[in-house]
Amino acid sequence: LVASDAIGMGLNLNIRRVIFHTIYKFSDGDHVRLSASDVKQIGGRAGRRNSPYPNGVVTCRNPLDLAFISDSINQEIEPISKAGLSPTADHLETFSFTLESSGLVGAEEPNNLH
Repeated sequence: LVASDAIGMGLNLNIRRVIFHTIYKFSDGDHVRLSASDVKQIGGRAGRRNSPYPNGVVTCRNPLDLAFISDSINQEIEPISKAGLSPTADHLETFSFTLESSGLVGAEEPNNLH
């Protein structure tokens, strides 16, 4: 399997090892080094509980990158203290339709502001 950094976005794979070809990615028109969080997310695809490979191995093609990968895997990531989610226009439209169709709110003409 050859993959981009998108592999770290929650794929559950039955793989024993992840080998980083590089510790850099192309982002916003430039090459940037992966963050420790990126390395942990991508490396975490190797070895999964309840898979044929419960213990994974993470390594890299270039020996010069190994210290960075090791440091990243062993680094404690600061937990997020809070987050927010905003509904999309589609969510609001669905919510509005549901309220109106259930009779909880009457359909009213919107005020036209000029």
